Amino acid sequence: MLTTESYYFAIVIYCAAAVAGVAMLRALWFVSPLSRGSAALLGLVAGLLLVPAFPSAEVTTVAPALIVVIFNALFGDGIGSATVPALWLLGGAVCGALAGLYWRRWRLRADR
Repeated sequence: MLTTESYYFAIVIYCAAAVAGVAMLRALWFVSPLSRGSAALLGLVAGLLLVPAFPSAEVTTVAPALIVVIFNALFGDGIGSATVPALWLLGGAVCGALAGLYWRRWRLRADR
């Protein structure tokens, strides 16, 4: 079983890897300045990677929602146990896409 410190350490490492992955996607796949579509896609990927969810109702710790949805659907109680984390994942994807569009707009105004 994980201790509290190792849990926090694992979550920090996961978030750092997700942010580094999004930064690498930005640097390698998209030209500068970002178009609306690429900013929305980059934000969507960040939202998918970073949004947390509770694996089940009786668990008090969170995990990345993408992992929770996959593991609950495949190895848990089926699609029914993955519904609530999937809604969190969808919300995170939408919020990430909107944040990517807002970030693009803010950067374009800052560059003028």
